[in-house]
Amino acid sequence: MESFVLYNKLITLPLFLGMSKDDLERIISTTKFDFQKAEANNLIVEEGEKSGQLLLLVDGEVQMETPSDDNGYSVIEFVKAPAAIQPERTFGLTQRYSSSVRATTPSSLIRINKNETLRLTNDSLIFRLNLLNIISTALQKKNHEAWKMVPQNLDQRICRFFTIHCTHPGGRKIFKIKMRRLAAELNDNRLHVSQALHRMSEKGILTMSRGSIEIPSIERMIGSW
Repeated sequence: MESFVLYNKLITLPLFLGMSKDDLERIISTTKFDFQKAEANNLIVEEGEKSGQLLLLVDGEVQMETPSDDNGYSVIEFVKAPAAIQPERTFGLTQRYSSSVRATTPSSLIRINKNETLRLTNDSLIFRLNLLNIISTALQKKNHEAWKMVPQNLDQRICRFFTIHCTHPGGRKIFKIKMRRLAAELNDNRLHVSQALHRMSEKGILTMSRGSIEIPSIERMIGSW
């Protein structure tokens, strides 16, 4: 990839925001980048696969499917470039991807191995701060979930269930979950849950099919309550 093309890609990514032209040119000349092309429907990483790298989406769109611990249900989220894919999995206790990532359109990605990432954090204050901000923001949002107001009715509890299982705060989501399992997760009966979902469907908040619930815009669902 030509250096000016790579420069234009990196400058859009959250990890490189705020860097000067000279900073980026120095990083491009001294850092080993691994480039990957993925056609639509190509599997990029599989859930449980070892990470130990930064995976950056620079073009296209991917879907990330995250299963429950017992594989009884899962959520699919759609992520558009530019984006870092689970950067928190590069370090820490579990250095494995918790989601399977598959291209939904022709996509371009950059991989930066762990050693190169450590060198970048050491050499570039801006890169180090950007990485810390991304991980800290994700942690703060997760910790805040426990302190939000308790849902007042079943509709709100359903909304809460969907939102807390999303990693990305916006966009389209698909939950692969059976009505009986969703009712068990909500500690309610299947009929009540079905009635609540049909009310949401009539409002255009979600659509249902056998074993699947699609939410066109999670922001709209959140805003409706």
